[in-house]
Amino acid sequence: MNGSRSGQDGANSASTENFDYDVIVAGAGVGGISAALAAARLSRRVLLIEQADQVGGTGVFSSVSLICQFRDSTGRPINDGIHRELFPAAYTHYNEQLVPTYDERDLAAAYRRLIDAEPGLTVWTGCFVAGADLEDGRIARLHLGGSRTGTATAAVYLDATADGNLAALAGLRFQKGRESDGKLQSATVTFKVSGIDRSLLQQPDIRRWSAIHSLRRELLPYYQTLKEAGGTLNPRPGITCFPYPDGEALLFNSTSVLNVDPTRPDTVARGMEEGIKQAQELFAAIRQHPAFRNATLDYTAPKLGIREGRRIVGEYELTAGDCLGARKFEDMVAACAYSLDIHNPDGGASRLEPIPAPGYYHIPYRSLIPQGCANLLLSSRCISGSHEAHSSYRIMASVSAIGEAAGTAAAIASFRKLDDVRKVEAKQIRFVLQLRGQFTEGDVERIELPV
Repeated sequence: MNGSRSGQDGANSASTENFDYDVIVAGAGVGGISAALAAARLSRRVLLIEQADQVGGTGVFSSVSLICQFRDSTGRPINDGIHRELFPAAYTHYNEQLVPTYDERDLAAAYRRLIDAEPGLTVWTGCFVAGADLEDGRIARLHLGGSRTGTATAAVYLDATADGNLAALAGLRFQKGRESDGKLQSATVTFKVSGIDRSLLQQPDIRRWSAIHSLRRELLPYYQTLKEAGGTLNPRPGITCFPYPDGEALLFNSTSVLNVDPTRPDTVARGMEEGIKQAQELFAAIRQHPAFRNATLDYTAPKLGIREGRRIVGEYELTAGDCLGARKFEDMVAACAYSLDIHNPDGGASRLEPIPAPGYYHIPYRSLIPQGCANLLLSSRCISGSHEAHSSYRIMASVSAIGEAAGTAAAIASFRKLDDVRKVEAKQIRFVLQLRGQFTEGDVERIELPV
């Protein structure tokens, strides 16, 4: 027994209310919501806990607008399932010449609609896991804080926090940052710009990739002048922006803040302050372009976009070699087609390295299973992987697939009353995922589903 790790002094837990569910999910970003939906759709009583006042996570509150690559080298989707429900137009209106993007308001509405459709799914916002008791290699209970206090128990728990907070509270092992020095990828504050006179751009239809690349080249001299004059501390060498689906507004993902560690709130607060400053500086610079003279800064993202946190040590660590080798695993439960995309912890240019043909790799079930705990699964970017591999699978498409697989596995373990998530077989998870429309590869084993 590792004892109570409760921020509310677990000694009082006996006198507080206990809430019991089949599956408890901590964190309501895309991984947590996908996991909760998957489990609830298998007739499980699911509790989804979110510390923020609203669900949505990074995709809503630190949006970059872009729907990152989820297709293989031939254009076939290798992330489907719940991801398709969130971004249907990316599947039905696919065109290689167009930039696949979304509006964060539409994503928030899609989350709400899907959650509301599941009667077995309970959502508590403004609530957080303050502690987790690990007893004999199992999580015995969670201690809750915020909008709900007391304890919560379940057959299976899912850590869908981006930074592995639940696993860390349970005392499980984790890694952070690159292997050489522990430094994490840079963070960012995104911002939306509208009121652009597109007729003054070299390529007015900013929905097209060619126009976006042209626009970035047009804006670059204004940013370089700003940097040369010492008007910003932004270390990024260039400008990155993406269009909103309407083709009128732009979302800029061009700020860069170093030395942000999401497990240290002081660095997050400092990073947000610096990111907002960089956003305002960059906006002032690009307004010198004729097309942006009357543009408006509609909003800056309310949350710092953090690309990396804890990576929980699991049964298998996914590596850069696995990604770039397009590796396939017998216990595959998800896939990823996105490049290695490392935003330099020291500043400067990012490393962007595409996945070779066939353009995707497998994510094994073992990477979702943390070492040292029998009833916990990882269902966000905190799965077991290296710093480099993490830079690829951290995007919404693959995290949604990870969450859907984890939620499915948790439901199977619950309704079959298995005492260890390792006893759930990947071929059983794949059977259910295929029934739900998700892409999988490998043998399947039919199992009876709960009514």
